[in-house]
Amino acid sequence: MLLLALIAALLAVLVMMIVLPRWTGRLASLATLIAGAIMVLWMAQAGLLPGSTGPLTAERPLVPGVDR
Repeated sequence: MLLLALIAALLAVLVMMIVLPRWTGRLASLATLIAGAIMVLWMAQAGLLPGSTGPLTAERPLVPGVDR
């Protein structure tokens, strides 16, 4: 849900950059901050950050009969 809210905020900022060209620099900084937060959430969900669990973590469950 937070990810969807951040994506909506990013799209709103991008539209504001087109509508308000005078504020493009500040809005670009805000868009970068929002995009960074989206990336961190995505990496945490994928298991790419230390201490997070997800499909891309190094630990795999043991398979009975195959793993010893």
